Amino acid sequence: MLSRKAQKLYDAITARGGGIVDEYLIRDMTGLSHGSIVAARHELIDAGLLTLSKTCRKMVYHLTGQLTRQKNEPAPRPAATPIATPVAAAPAPSAPPAAGNLYTFSTMPHITGTYCDFDEWTDALMDALGDCLDISESLVEEGTYTVYAQDYDQEDTYHTEETEDGFVVN
Repeated sequence: MLSRKAQKLYDAITARGGGIVDEYLIRDMTGLSHGSIVAARHELIDAGLLTLSKTCRKMVYHLTGQLTRQKNEPAPRPAATPIATPVAAAPAPSAPPAAGNLYTFSTMPHITGTYCDFDEWTDALMDALGDCLDISESLVEEGTYTVYAQDYDQEDTYHTEETEDGFVVN
């Protein structure tokens, strides 16, 4: 039996036929928050209804169909399901697997604090996230940056402001 949120997510992905579905579309279709989508996605994976892979930076949803199992028996994890691994505070980036669509997701550190200027912050980003970064300033909200780290194959959003103390990053 799926939770209400997992059922909403499953219905939305099924309506689109699986494949690449941007999260903003899922949020619009279901009314679920990012955290609820992640929890519902894990529930669908555990139920054997969904597997995930990535194409470039896009999540690909694969509908697998209903698996039958005994009551109280844990759901098997399909072989192609990416599994999140627990990581320490500042994990070392892991190389992508040599073959197939299996990925190990590690949490990208969020680099915040007060810096002398923008350049000092970007140096701190490169030290923590690797040298291959894409830093884009928002066209909508001043002082907001999106940072994509190739070593983690993830992006994060930062809010900054210039104060008398320096360049403050949240």
